[in-house]
Amino acid sequence: MKTEFSLELFYEQDDDLRFAEAEAHKLRALVSCLAPHIELRTKVYKATSISTYPHIRNDGRVYDIPRHEPMEEGSQTLVVTNNDIGSQGRAGPGKGCVCKPRMEQKIRNGGDSAEITIHEWLHTIAGETINGRTIPDPDCKEGHRFRKEGPDGEPQWLDWYRYMLRAE
Repeated sequence: MKTEFSLELFYEQDDDLRFAEAEAHKLRALVSCLAPHIELRTKVYKATSISTYPHIRNDGRVYDIPRHEPMEEGSQTLVVTNNDIGSQGRAGPGKGCVCKPRMEQKIRNGGDSAEITIHEWLHTIAGETINGRTIPDPDCKEGHRFRKEGPDGEPQWLDWYRYMLRAE
C-alpha cells in the first residue's frame, strides 16, 4: 500500500523556475529510492503570497524565514529562497523553506542538494503517520547513530531518512 504526500515548491524569482523543477525531480527520485512505498507528488509554483516569521539563531542573529500557504489543501510547502536564512533550510509543520545559495554550494562541493530538500520536507511531515508509525522530527537524537560523511564532507543522514520512512 502506497502512502501519498503532496509537496508544493514555490520559487521567488522567474529565473529560479528550472532550479525548483530540478529540485522537485531530485527529491521525488530520492524519496522513491529511500522509501518506494511512498508516492510523493510535487508541484512547482511561482510564489504569490510569501509571509515571513523571525528565527533567532543561537548567536542572536535574527533571520526572516519565508513560508507560503499551500495552493491545495493537505499539501506541504517549501519556498526556494535566495535570501540568507542562516542555514540550509528551516521548516516546521506543513511549511518551510530551503536556501538556494546553500543548495548550490552543496552541489559545487560534490553533494546532493536533495539531501537539504528531503530534510526540510521531513520537518513538514513530522508527526504524520506511515503504516501506524509516527514520523519523528528529523533532528531528534536517535538519528545520530545513522550519521556518516557524505561526498561533500558534510554529515549525511540518508540511512536515518530511510529508517524514518520505513514501511514496517
